[in-house]
Order: sequence, then C-alpha cells, then structure tokens
Amino acid sequence: MIIFWIFTLFVGSSAFAFAYIYMQLGIGWSIADAIFAMLLARGILSIARRALIVRERITPETDVLQRTVETNRAVFWKRALFICAVPAIYFGVMYWLFNLVPEEALAVLPQLLQALFTNLIYLLFLLGANFMLFFGPFYLYTRIGKTMINPDDANFGVSMDDVRGQKPAVNEMKRILRLIEHGRLFTKAGGKRERGVLMVGPPGTGKTMLAKAIASSMHVPIYIANGGSFAGMFLGIDALSVYLMVRAARKRAKVWGGCIVFIDEIDALAQRRGGMGGGMMGGLGGMMGGGQLGLNMLLVLMDGIDNPGFVLRQLRALVNLTLDGVFLPRVIGFNGTRVPLRIPALKAPAWNIMFIGATNRPSVLDEAVTRPGRFGRQIVFLMPNRESRKDIAALYFDKKQHDPELDTPSRREEFARITEEYSPADIEQVLSLALLYAFEDGRDSFTWKDIRESMGNVEAGLAIPVEYTERDKIAVARHELGHAVASHFFQKDHSHVRLSIRRRANPHIGEIGGYHKSLPQEEEWLEFRSQLAADIRASLGSLACEHVFYGENTTGVTMDLIQATNTATKMVGIVGMGADRLDPEMSRRAVNFGEQLISVVQVTQGSHEQGTSAGAVLNNPRARRTVAQLLGAAYIDDWRLMYVNKEAIDLAAEALIAQGELVGDEIAGVLDSVGMREPTASDPYPEDLPSVPDERPQIKTVSESA
Repeated sequence: MIIFWIFTLFVGSSAFAFAYIYMQLGIGWSIADAIFAMLLARGILSIARRALIVRERITPETDVLQRTVETNRAVFWKRALFICAVPAIYFGVMYWLFNLVPEEALAVLPQLLQALFTNLIYLLFLLGANFMLFFGPFYLYTRIGKTMINPDDANFGVSMDDVRGQKPAVNEMKRILRLIEHGRLFTKAGGKRERGVLMVGPPGTGKTMLAKAIASSMHVPIYIANGGSFAGMFLGIDALSVYLMVRAARKRAKVWGGCIVFIDEIDALAQRRGGMGGGMMGGLGGMMGGGQLGLNMLLVLMDGIDNPGFVLRQLRALVNLTLDGVFLPRVIGFNGTRVPLRIPALKAPAWNIMFIGATNRPSVLDEAVTRPGRFGRQIVFLMPNRESRKDIAALYFDKKQHDPELDTPSRREEFARITEEYSPADIEQVLSLALLYAFEDGRDSFTWKDIRESMGNVEAGLAIPVEYTERDKIAVARHELGHAVASHFFQKDHSHVRLSIRRRANPHIGEIGGYHKSLPQEEEWLEFRSQLAADIRASLGSLACEHVFYGENTTGVTMDLIQATNTATKMVGIVGMGADRLDPEMSRRAVNFGEQLISVVQVTQGSHEQGTSAGAVLNNPRARRTVAQLLGAAYIDDWRLMYVNKEAIDLAAEALIAQGELVGDEIAGVLDSVGMREPTASDPYPEDLPSVPDERPQIKTVSESA
C-alpha cells in the first residue's frame, strides 16, 4: 500500500509541474490539477489491485474494514471512469463522423438532448401503456377480497363486548392489542411485540366477529383480507398480492403509528408444503397459482418487515461509497475526540405491524407459519359452555323483538341447556330464523314455539310435508319413544331436548323419519363406565321397543346399531372397561343376543377401506364376545323396560302423534304423566333371538383322541 501512495505523490507532483510550468496555470489551478491526478491514479491502482485479488493473484487485506474501503474505492472509480468515458465517446463520435470540434459539439448538444428526451418520453409512455394493459388487470385482481380500513371508518356495528362466550380469548387479544397502541415502554424495557397471532377454533365461534370488533374499536388502520383471495390463475399472483398487502400496511403504519393485517381463513394461503409438491402446480403457464409462492413471500416479509427502506439504504451506500472513493478517512481524531465521517448503519424501523390469522383447520398450516416470531401466539376459540350460551343468548335476544315470557330465568336456562354444542353463530341463526317465522305468521316478535321450530330446522334439517301412513306413523312414534324411555330411565344425568316424528331433510345423512335428543344436565369432561353403558341402552331402546310391539325390527335401527357398536368397541378396545358383571348364565344369553346386534359398518372406512379401531376390536374373538355381551345385556334391560311399559308407551305415542314434536321439559312431562315404571325381578325376560344351528363337526380334545 505504501508504494501506491509513493506512486500517487509522484503523479501529483508531475501534474502540478506540468500545469504550473508548461500550461502556465495559477498556483490554485495547478494544485487542483495535481489533486485530481493523484485521485485518478490512486483510483486506477485500486481497480487494478481489486482485479488481481478477484483473480487470486495477490492476497486480499486481512482487515475487514480495510478490505471494505478498498473495494468501495475500486467500485467508485469504475463508475467514475465509465461516466467520464461518456463525454469522451460523444466528442469522439462527433469529430470522426461529423467533423465537429468540441466547441461545435457542445453547441449542438442541447438540440440532441431535446430530441433524445422527447423520443425517450414517448417510448416510456408506450411501454407504460402496454404494461398497464397487460398487468393492470392482474393488479386489480390482487385487490379483490382485500380492504384497508382507517380508524373511525369501520362501521360493522360490532364492539369487543359483543364477542360473547370467548372471554379468555377476548381478554388475551385485548392485552395484545394494547401493546400495539401503547407498547413503546414495553419495547424500551426489552420486550418484543407480537408479530403474529393465530385465532383457532371451530366455525362460528367468533373469530371473524372479533376481527370486525377490532376494526371498529382500534385507533390504527386494519387491513382485512380473505385467504382465498390470494389464489390466482397465473404464476406469481399470490406472491404479488402478499407483497402489495405488506407494502400497504407499512405505509399506513408509518402514518398512523401501527397497522393490523387480518387474514381470514389463512389456511387457504398457508397450507403445509409437501416436498416437491409445493411447486408442481407451476406448470402450464403457472396455472392454479403456481404452488406456494404466496406463502413463501409471506414468510420472507414477516421476517424482513423491519428492514430500512430501499431509498435510505441506497442513499447511505452512495454517500459512503463516494467518501471512500475520494480517499477521505472514515474517522478523524483530535485531542481524544473521534469524529466519524461516514453515515452509520441505519437503524431498523420498528414497524408496528401485527398479523392476525383465523382458521378452523390449524393442522394443515405449514410449520414455518406457526413458529415463534410469526404466528407463534395462538388464541383458541372453544364452543361455548352453558353459562356462555346464556350470555350469548342475552346479546341476541336484546337485539330482536321477542315475547317477554322468554326473558324469564327459567326460559333462558332452558334455552341454554337445549342449545348444547351450538356455536354463537348457530344461536344467532336460530333466533333470526324464529323471528322470520313470526313475521311470516303476521307477528312482529317471536315466541318459544318459533324457537322450537327454528331449532328443529337447524339441528335436523328442513321439515318435509309428508303424510305418514297410519302404520308408519305409529311405528315411528314407538321407535323414537323407545329412545326417549330408555334415556329417561337409564341416563339419569341427562335431560330431554327434542322428541320428533316429523320427517326432515338432513344435509348430512339425508331424510330422517324422526329423532330423539338428550343432553347431560351438567357439563362434564369425563365419562364413567356406567354412563357409556347407559348410552348403549339409549341407542338400543328403539330396537327393543320394536321387538316388544312387533316381534321384529325395522330398517330404522341402522344408525342405532352403529352407534351402540361404536360405544361398546370403545369401552372394550380403547378405554379398557370390560364386560358387565353378570352371572354366567345371563352372560351367555347376553352374548347370544349381542352377536346378532353387532354392526360391521364401521369396520372399514374411507375410499381405500382403511381399518378402524372398531374393526380391530371386532376382529379379535375375545374382544368381540365382550362387545356382544355389552350389547346383549343392554338389549335385555331395554326389552324388559319396554315390556312393562307397553301400554304407557302407546299413551305417550298418542300425545307425540298429536303434537308431532316435543321439546325440553315437555318430553319428561309426557313420560311422567303416563305412569311408567322400572321392571322388577318378577317381570319376564326376552326369549332368545332366532339363531342358525352350528353344524360344524365337533373338535375332539387331546385326551379323547388318545
């Protein structure tokens, strides 16, 4: 490096002497000429040295800072020489082609520049017009399904207090959002704001409603997008959509101090990538969106969202490169004070942007999405419990005109009990449908009868105006009462919800002739063996009732046998509850009954007939006999109960046929009013079911053969 500076000083002194002595320039211009010559010579030496280092002819600098400085000098002087070559080429071309001396070439330069810029502007206009014609529709396509809402612009009519039944989730979200608005002290103390939050839960539990409440109440903009809106027909549309979304969020965060990006149904955008499958959809011109480019773009932007802006980074690089190129020192010191002469590394802007995703399929999300730092914070939305359903019902009852009788504590308690497994969206739908029925009937408020009708449609499907024959009407009533009576006596911890013989079109299983539904009186998280045994008896009550009245059963018991078999195989093969405690003779009879009641529908499932846990249990001879004993014992108990209450069941059937449908306490009232009782030890037992005799040859034991 010393020889470089010696050579540079030699060039500078020569240039000074040439300018001062030969060209008769003043002392000032001669010094300027010498400085320029020294910089040019030193720059050319830096270019040569960098070229030799790149070609591995000489060893690079060991000091990283010095290596950076030398590289910057080489880059600067390459660019400077290129810029200087442009006028030289211009003057050379004008002289050799048009015989114009430099003074004449300078005179015509404005006219040439004017013509050049005119044609350039025209060309850029044509390029821009063609670009907009081709890519404009794609840009508009990326805006579909996405909305940016500024504070106080949202008018969804929803507040945070309207998100009922999810108190833990709402409180946790409020805590996170407070950090978005007032979290600077938290970050100064060393805390890290959440980058992404994932709301997980079944459909209708309030995830999207909470997002609307956030948009209505927050003091920062919110960008709302649907996961399906990122998909496109051509390769790269999904990535472009994600980029534009984050770019818009950055702009709003810069103005408002923060921004929230809500992606509903995020599983449509962030599905798990599987090996080579992630890019195989990019063929045929990029049809079907080209795979997972949108997901990849989202992951990259979430990690690099705090990088400094492009313009600032380029401006800093240009200033530091120029200062290195003119050989100014990076730091000057005087009397113990050090003054830097370069722009320091840019501080990453703390973009206050939070991503919120919502999905009911968290299992399909890519692992890179749910890791900490992205959507690592997950808030789970659960189906509401009874107290939560009362709170949800209070919200929607207050918003709809209804009979004042529905405001009594007993009615609200009854409504919360019979809406077990209802989501908030289901409850709102039931009440809206009840109000619709009231308006169709010429009333401006709904009653309990309207709620009963709307719940039946939501639970089991639309009622079909079909007239049963007298035989079918009585058979369906006895069938459903078999379930109700068995539940009434064996499921002591249950309460009746609905008993119906109205034919309905169910969207999941097709047409159903009637149904009975009961639910636990209290919400429990564990089931004892006695409760599962009672469930089997409630399922087989219809079969036993048909046998008592007709001596045979109908095809309506198909699902009942499937449910009973599933429960019994679960007791035997999964939770290890074993057989009922019966004496040997009764156990043998129970096995004989149960063998004919086992349903094999669930042995295999799926298009490829995969084996199931029920199939594994039933294929084990010992476990199968235990399942048969459980089913047979339940059938015997059901048969005896139906037999001793045969007349009472017919009385209840008359009431059910007259009403068509009973709800809640009405069911228990009818069953109690007809005088039902439990069987006693003196009451008869069922006769054995018909069976095919076993004509296989008897296998002799070893002692007999000897």
